[in-house]
Amino acid sequence: MPRFGASVLLPLLAVALTARDVRGQVAVDAVLHGRVLVGDVPLTVGTVVLHQINDVTQGEIDSTRVASDGTFSLRLPGVPNPTRGELYFAAVRHAGVMYFGYAVTEAIQLDSLYQIQAYDTLVAPAEGVPVTLEARNIFFEPDGASWRITDVFQLRNDLDRTLVARPGGRVWSYPLPDVATEVITGEGEISADVITYEEGSLVVRAALPPGERMFVVRYTLPSPEVEIPTPGATEMFDVLVREPAPPLEIEGLVPAESIELEGGGTYRRFAGEDVATPFLRVALGEEQGPPPVRWIAVVLAAVLAVGGLLAFRGGSRRSTPVPVRVDPRHGLLLELARLDEEFQGRRSPSKAAQQEYQSRRAELIRRLKTST
Repeated sequence: MPRFGASVLLPLLAVALTARDVRGQVAVDAVLHGRVLVGDVPLTVGTVVLHQINDVTQGEIDSTRVASDGTFSLRLPGVPNPTRGELYFAAVRHAGVMYFGYAVTEAIQLDSLYQIQAYDTLVAPAEGVPVTLEARNIFFEPDGASWRITDVFQLRNDLDRTLVARPGGRVWSYPLPDVATEVITGEGEISADVITYEEGSLVVRAALPPGERMFVVRYTLPSPEVEIPTPGATEMFDVLVREPAPPLEIEGLVPAESIELEGGGTYRRFAGEDVATPFLRVALGEEQGPPPVRWIAVVLAAVLAVGGLLAFRGGSRRSTPVPVRVDPRHGLLLELARLDEEFQGRRSPSKAAQQEYQSRRAELIRRLKTST
C-alpha cells in the first residue's frame, strides 16, 4: 500500500479544509423557485402572489406570471427569520378558487422546488353533493345541567376536481341534533365565513379541493340522551364521554378503551367503522365495569384545547385511536389571503369596515404565529 509523506498530505488537507470553509460561507439565494400544477399538468396562464408574515409586515409583497411550463420565481426580501416568526407562502387563483403552497419558514426550504397544486372545478348541484365522511369524533363534556359538545368532522373529496357551489347553492350540508343550541363553527381548516349553521344543518359553501378537510363544531345539548343524525356512511366514528357520566349505550357503536388525560380527566369511548345508520341513538344504559384505560393525553388534549389540530381515526377493529395530523396553518393562510383579497377589492370601505378588517386580520395572524 503506498505511503504518503507530510509534504503531500498537508497540501491536500489544506485544500480540503478550504473547500469546506467556502461551502460553509455560501449565502442562501433568497429566491422562491416553484411550479403550479393543475391536476398533473402545468398551469400555463396565471399569476402567483407572494405573501409575507412577520412582526412588521403581513400581506402580499410581490407577484409574477407563470411561464408556459408552469414555473415561476419570486425574490424574497430575505431568507426567513425564525426569531421574528417570519414565514412566506405563495398563492394562485385558478378557475375562481385560490390555492397556495406550504409555509416557508427556513432557508433550507428554498433549495427545493416550491409546488402549488391546483385543480379544475366541478359545480355542485344547488343542494350540494355527498362527500365522504372519513372520520367523525364527538366529545361529550358535562357543563352544569347541560353538556358541551365538540364535534370533529373530517371530509374527503375523492374526486380529481375541486367542488364549488353555484350561486345561492352549497357544496355539502349535514344535520346536527335538533336539540343542539349555541352552535359555534369556524375552527379547523374551514373558516366561519364559509361554513354556517342554518335551520338545523351545517352548510359548507367553500370550495372543497381533492383530499381531506377537517373542521370543528361546538354546541350544547340539554342531556347526553340524544339522537345524532348520521346520514350516509362514516368510515371511522368515535364518541368520547368525559367522566363522571351516567352509564350510556350507543346504538351502532361498541365500548372501547377509555382515554385518560394527563390532568386526570378520563373519557369513556365508543367506536365503530363504516357506520351507516340514519341516527346514532345515545341512551341511558346499565351500570357496567369500566373498560381498560389507555393514556394518550397529548392527542386528546390537542383536540379539545386547540380545537382542530388532530382528528381521531379509531374503530371497533383497532385497539388504539390513531391521530390524523392536519396542519392548522393551511386554513389560516387561506383565510388570511381571502380576507386581504376581499378587502382590497372594495372601492371605498367605511371606517367600520376597515376596523373590522384589521381586527380579523390581527386575530388570524395571532393564531397563525401560535399554531404548530
